[in-house]
Parts: sequence; C-alpha cells; structure tokens
Amino acid sequence: MLVLAGATGLMTGVFVWALISLIDLVQLAFWSVPVPAWQVVAIPTVGGLLVGLLVARVVPEARSGGVVATLESMAIRGGRLPKRVPFAGTLATGIALGTGASGGREGPIVLIGGSVGSFIARAVPLDEERTRLLVAAGAAAGIGATFNAPIGGMLFAIELLLGGIRRTGSLQVVVIASVVSAVTARQLVGEGLPIFQARFGLALGDPIELVLYAGLGLAAVAVALGFRHGEDLARALFDRIGRTVGFPLRVAIGGLGVGLIALVVPEVLGEGSELPAIAGQREPIQAMLDGGFGDGWGAAGLLLVLLVAKLVATMLSVGSGSAVGTFAPNLFTGAALGGAFGIVAIQLVGEGAADPGAFALVGMAAVFTATVRAPLTAILIVFELTGSYDLVLPLMIAVGIATFTTELLGWESVYIRQLRRRGVVWGQRDDLDVLQTVTVGEVMTTSPRLIPQDMDVRTLMTEFTPSGTHGFAVVDDRNRLVGVVTVNDLQRPGDTAGDICTKRVVTVTPDDPLFRAVRRMASLDVGRIPVLDPVTREVVGILRRADIVRGYQRGISRSLGVQQRASTGRLRDLAGVGFVEVVVDGGSPMAEQAVRDIPWPERSVLTSIRRAGEVLVPTGTTVIEPGDELVVLTADGDAIQRLATAEPA
Repeated sequence: MLVLAGATGLMTGVFVWALISLIDLVQLAFWSVPVPAWQVVAIPTVGGLLVGLLVARVVPEARSGGVVATLESMAIRGGRLPKRVPFAGTLATGIALGTGASGGREGPIVLIGGSVGSFIARAVPLDEERTRLLVAAGAAAGIGATFNAPIGGMLFAIELLLGGIRRTGSLQVVVIASVVSAVTARQLVGEGLPIFQARFGLALGDPIELVLYAGLGLAAVAVALGFRHGEDLARALFDRIGRTVGFPLRVAIGGLGVGLIALVVPEVLGEGSELPAIAGQREPIQAMLDGGFGDGWGAAGLLLVLLVAKLVATMLSVGSGSAVGTFAPNLFTGAALGGAFGIVAIQLVGEGAADPGAFALVGMAAVFTATVRAPLTAILIVFELTGSYDLVLPLMIAVGIATFTTELLGWESVYIRQLRRRGVVWGQRDDLDVLQTVTVGEVMTTSPRLIPQDMDVRTLMTEFTPSGTHGFAVVDDRNRLVGVVTVNDLQRPGDTAGDICTKRVVTVTPDDPLFRAVRRMASLDVGRIPVLDPVTREVVGILRRADIVRGYQRGISRSLGVQQRASTGRLRDLAGVGFVEVVVDGGSPMAEQAVRDIPWPERSVLTSIRRAGEVLVPTGTTVIEPGDELVVLTADGDAIQRLATAEPA
C-alpha cells in the first residue's frame, strides 16, 4: 500500500503540473494585451460553452468541481471512478480557469487525484476498503501538491473523506501520497507552485486583537451562509435554464454572467491568482495578504465589493456546472473579509492596532472552516504557507468561533450538503448502525393528515376515531408546524387544536439520516415525529414507528450490499472480472428496459437487483426501474456505469 501510495502521489503531482501549465497556455491563447472590453465578456462565455460540451459528453464527474463526485464514489461505488477523469477533468478545468471562470482548481484536483488512486487500485486490483483509502490518498496528494502543503492535504483527506483515522496504516498511506505529490509538483512547477505566499512577519500584536479575531470568526459564518444558499439558488436557476437551452449553453450563460461582472471588477476572473493581463490586480489574494489595497474606509469598502463580486461570480460558475470548485473562492472571500476587518480595526482603534495582512490570512482559514467544516485543514494550510506559528492564537480563536457557531446552527460541510441533495447519506459504516445509510425522506409517510390550528376541539375529536391515529401535526395557514396534538391532549383546556397541542416538539428534515430521527423519538418516547422542509419549515411528512421498520429493512439490504462488495472484491479472478454496483438514473439507457433487451458488455452478468429494500433475482423479463441498485459481474465497469447514467440535459 505504501508503494501504491507513492505511485498515486507521483502521478497526481504530474497532473497538478499539467493543470497549472494548461491554465497558463489557455490564457496565452485566448487573452490578448491589452484586453478590449468585448474580450472580457466573450472569452468566459466561449470558454463556458467548451467546458459545457466536455462536461456533458465526456466527464460529467467534473461538474461544479469534483469533491462531491469523489465523496459519492466512495459512498456508493466503493471508490471506483472512471479512467477518463484525470485527463478529461484536467482539460475541462484548464479551459474553464484559463478562460476566466470564477472558481478554484483545488476541487477538480481532488477529483483528479482521487481518480488516479482509483485507477491504480483497480489495476492491482484492491478490495473496496483499500480502494477507498487510495482514493482519499489521491485527494490528499492533490491538495498537498497544489498548495505545496502536504500536511494540510493529509488532514483534508482525514477530516473530510475518511472521517478520522481508524487504523495507523491509513495515516501512513495518506501521508506518503501527499508528500510525494507535493515534492513532484514542486520540482516540475518550481517556486511559483503555491497560489499565494504570506509575507514574513505576520504575527499577533496587542493581545486585545484576539477580541477582533473572535469577531472575524463570527463574520466568516455570514460569508459561509452566502456560499451555502447562493449555490442552492444558482443551481435552481440554472436547472430551469438548462431544461430550455441544454447543458453546454447553460454553462456558457454562467460564463457570460462572470464576464459582465468582470467588466467592473476584473479580479473575479479565475481563481484569484495569475489573472489575465487586464486592468486591476493580477494577484488579488496576494495583494490582500501584502496589504496592497491601501488603508482607510475606501480600501475597506473596495475589499467588501470584491468579496461580494467574487461570491456572485463563483455562484454563477459553479451553479451553471462549470468544472471549477469553491475552495479558492473561499480563500479569496476570506482574505477580502479579513483585510477589510483589519483596515476597519485600524480606523477605529488606531495605527498599529492590527495588521490587515494578518487578518486576511486568518480570514481565509475562518471562511474555509465555516464553509467546509475542516478546521484542522484550514489551520495547518496557513501554518505551511507562513512557516511560522506567530499567528497560532488568532487562528485558533477565529477558526474555533467559526466552528462552534456553525455547530450550533447545525451546519455540515457544504460538500456533504450537496451530497445529500443527490440522495446519498455520507457516514462511516462503523460509526452507528444500518439506519445511517437511510434518509428520513426515503421512508416517511408523505401527504399526512394535517390539522389546522383553528380547528375546534369538538371537530378534532372526530378526526381520531375513524383514522385510528394517535396524533396529528397541527399547522398554520401556510402549512408551517405549530405543534403536535395527541389523544391525551384532548383533555387539556382550550377551544382549538392550536390551544391544546404540544408546541415544543422535536422535528427532522427529509435529508436527515434515519438514526437521528430514532434518537430524537427515543429521547421523548414518542411514536411519531414531524418532517419539515429545511427552508420553508412546512410539514412535508410524518415519520412513524412503522416507517422506521421499513427503513431498517432497507438499511439491512444496503449493509448486505456493502458486505457483498467487500467479499467479492477479495474473490476477483485473475481474468480481471469483478463485481460493480450501480444505481440506475431516470432516463438512462437501461431504465424501463427488460434485462434481455439491454446491450450488456461482453463478459457481464447481472447478479441481483435491490429495489425498495428488497433483493430481487433477475430474469430476462425483469424490467429495470429508475433507482434500482444493480450488482453486476463484469470485466468493464465503466460501460456498466454509462448504461446506468442518464445523459446530462
């Protein structure tokens, strides 16, 4: 495994060099000097069209970065990623960033490095557990190489992809890959490898500054809120646009929006470093760290304008589906927030009270932590960038406050949040039980009988008798939860359901794992729990004990599937045939088709189908339905995956 980790790191370092070189080459090819206004708008638009074609037809995994696709492969496909991803993903991201899409290369590098690890694991071949570990090692190698920060890359993989260190061997594998990749990229790229470098001497001044850094940690949560909800809004908008014009034009429209913003704020182009030779700062992040935006209220206002513009431009690029991520924009907006915070502190407290560069550096770590929920990664990357521990207290204060606040708000990593929206519950199999693999929305009772809060008690009594139900959710005129009323509540004094219902009730959302609902129900010894929409707080379902039983059956089925993959992975024959598991998308070539009518690749056998918690033994007449989980013995897993995947709109 250590040898394979070294090979993964070496190959990933080469791909990091290739991506950086491709970005420079595309910039030289597309951008002229000086740059006329029409180019500022046209080039991101044309680049978006090219990237849209690549993502739609060649590498859909690169859509909107790659971290979520990597997590999804580890969660439901045992870490298996297509072999085309490293080359096609590098091409798509190189064109996107070279033509000015607002985003970062770090998310795509995670996908590329993970794909390298997956390719090596399948070539050996390895079982699922070791494949997942090598994918995480590849992701660590990507982060370690692109920042020249191998320790930060290691912690990124451990915090986000592996969920902790369960065995000493896993740490060694990740460390080897990250270090080898960083050294390889450093040798190939040279001194210009890091995106930015902090200047020497950044340190804590007066201890009273710690109060300001705590405030910066709170402000970082507000920026993270913009990333969370801004991405949701952008995806919803571009989903509607895409249904009309198709995916490539959808990405081109996102590029057009970035170009229009760049006419006023050119710093939003690309990832925040090595911008095309246009008006404005070519190295905006570096300028923030160096205090290059000046001082005074005007400089603080300019930095806040940059923050908002970069956030909006990134949402346009990522929401439209371009092959860029949000890692670098997190750092850009964090640096802008911190720089503005430091300048304002100087204006209020006096010269020498704060260093805007130090605040910019800490702001990067705080915003990244609040958005991605990886505090150790953020702190260690900053340490490796500065080579100094002089900012350790400010970093710990700001990152700690950001972590604590997001924990109180119940936020999870933005990547895990997007994964849940794909219907995948991310969790470690040995953390809890099979209920962790099932969401509330999969098994809840939909369209339940809801009681208006103004229903009189006498009418309410008649609702219980024919239904046999012991409790109902009580809602207002906008379908939002008021409380829960049970048979026992009928004895309470009051005229309406709203008067007698229990108003302090526990709730869950459709995206919550089922074990969380069970815990909450058990804590109050209740037999039902309302399910609320996380945004509107409307009641969308009720979870009952019978629903939990069905969820347990579904979880058992999925757990058996995991065990089957682990066992069959060890029984792979020497001819290269192995088991793969795929989920059938609606609109895929095999959806709604009988097994005998599907053009299966040679040397492939469909062994089982998991549907609605049950395992089916297929025959030639069995019709494949969307959502079916297929287990296939095959020599061509990529072909099976293509059969099960719908073409992008």
